Amino acid sequence: MTIGIEQLRYVHLACRDPGAAASETISLLGLQEAWRSGDEVALRSDQRAATLLLGRGAGVRQTLGLEVRDADALARAAEALRAQGLDPRRDEALAAERRVKALLAFVTPGGLGIELVVRPLHKGWRFHASRDSGMTGLEAVAIRTPDIARDEALWTGVFGLRVADWIGDAVYLGLDDAHHRLSLHPAPAGGVLAVEFGVESCDQVMQQFYLLREQGRPVRHGPGRRPASGQVFVSFDGPDGVFYSLVAEGRRASPGERPRQFPAEPGSYCGWGSPCDIAEYLAQPAPAPERPRLRGVGTP
Repeated sequence: MTIGIEQLRYVHLACRDPGAAASETISLLGLQEAWRSGDEVALRSDQRAATLLLGRGAGVRQTLGLEVRDADALARAAEALRAQGLDPRRDEALAAERRVKALLAFVTPGGLGIELVVRPLHKGWRFHASRDSGMTGLEAVAIRTPDIARDEALWTGVFGLRVADWIGDAVYLGLDDAHHRLSLHPAPAGGVLAVEFGVESCDQVMQQFYLLREQGRPVRHGPGRRPASGQVFVSFDGPDGVFYSLVAEGRRASPGERPRQFPAEPGSYCGWGSPCDIAEYLAQPAPAPERPRLRGVGTP
């Protein structure tokens, strides 16, 4: 039994200073403040009520919010997760904070928080960017994991995400017709590696590059084009060790398309050969052993 994920809804990041991180993010990306609650700041990037939430670091886990269809799907997800030895819990108070009808929270074996949500809020008023950044919305999230085979098995076996491509052992995972919405990258510890936002065109990616250069901010990767997804991108520092990326263009997935294997080398992450300061995109890990099946997933 697999549990269908409908949409990537939001990312929650732990920050030492959420207010300062929010101000910088609004300035850099053109996001719009949605609400503040205690030490937490919620930001909009599109029609969703919020797509990026910044909370104070002490005791706060980096978390992805993923939408499922309805309450029955949430109940089936809880059953499937318990069958894998995980500990999902319903949380009504957190659901109210996140502006969703119902919420099921669990932690992956790699240490990433996941919130499965039902009926998250859209806003009737259109998103109004704080500056003309060409923002189109939350696009994808890159994830660090110390056990990529285990996490790949979780996302494909339990949640039914499709493998789009591999770069070495890094895996790109799709849930709709976009090339990918999640990507998993080998790292010593788990968590969010990068939050990626879409913009209208290559022009806005290059404008962001020039803006960063004018402000004396380091560009960590790009501008360039990704051979796997075809996206034009630029990546730079976000809060507390997480990166932001702006992406544009990119290929769409075709029914029945087979995933491709790219080598674990910098050229597989950028076809333009742009400089890169992000360790996860420079590593060349040894080949992984055969990918394990989760309990009850696949044929015996």
